[in-house]
Amino acid sequence: MVTPKIAYRYAFSKSNRHRSASLIIVFGLAIGMMALITLLALMNSLQSDLLDQVKSIESFHLQLSVTSNENIGEITQKIALLEGVAGVYPHVNTQVMVGSLRNGESSTGRLRVVDETIWLEENPFMDHLFLVDGHPPKGEEEVALSSTMAYKLGTRVGDELQITILVPGRTAPLAPVNFSFRVSGLFTTSLSEFNESTLITSSQPLLERIGLQRIAFGLYLEGRAINNSKGVIADLKELFPQGEVKSWQQLNSAFYSALTLEKAMMYLFLSFMFLILGVNMKSAASRLLFVKQRELAILRAVGAPKKSSLKIFILQSLLITSLGLALGVASGVL
Repeated sequence: MVTPKIAYRYAFSKSNRHRSASLIIVFGLAIGMMALITLLALMNSLQSDLLDQVKSIESFHLQLSVTSNENIGEITQKIALLEGVAGVYPHVNTQVMVGSLRNGESSTGRLRVVDETIWLEENPFMDHLFLVDGHPPKGEEEVALSSTMAYKLGTRVGDELQITILVPGRTAPLAPVNFSFRVSGLFTTSLSEFNESTLITSSQPLLERIGLQRIAFGLYLEGRAINNSKGVIADLKELFPQGEVKSWQQLNSAFYSALTLEKAMMYLFLSFMFLILGVNMKSAASRLLFVKQRELAILRAVGAPKKSSLKIFILQSLLITSLGLALGVASGVL
């Protein structure tokens, strides 16, 4: 029990002339560890928030494309009864040309035709969407558009928009058709890419003109199924053998791969940081032992065994390092 006491005195005793060096090493380790933990936590948090926005706003947790003679309502009810499914929303995404009848401004955009119940129920989409003005689209001739797109078109609630959509034609594979919609509301979301060019409507006739074969059923999951959707995917394939199920990772494969690569590079960078920190710790300990040669000589002169003398300085280094790392971890967590 004598050795730890002597090690502590050699490290932090006020009468020790090298006490300042020990304190500098402790605070240096603490600051370095705190910076690493904070950086790692911030990067993970930002990526987690971004991925949550993508799968909640852009692509749902899962999407099912199915060719069936059943109507949309029957398919929706069957999916909603599956364990782990919180909500099902039939929808179609299609590229359109949007023109304002008030000032003649036009722009390209992406029209989402989705079941109007998505506005009425509690779901991840509504958790990330905020109505700036007006109300959700009701009926067949109303559309809600993002505030960003409204600014580009110079339009506001109540204005008339002409939307040109390519639909299956009789003499050609695709033919342009014009539809008129009234702006019912302006919205914004936490995903800027979605805000740039998105319009949302619930027009059933438009859905039929676009083509029922292009309908996808967007699923929001709940509980454990959010992070482990294999069970839900298996149930969907059993229920609709001819259907195609895609997860949000598959629907956003390029984006997800980029984030995965970024995370791998971040961990590689942090590994180098830990390596540098370890080398600096070794150098600092070596310098501290170098300045302790006088104390080591005195211990040996008064008859202290070599093993005990070495143990004192090893314990001193471990004490300084452990205290610095503990302070760093505590500060990083706070």
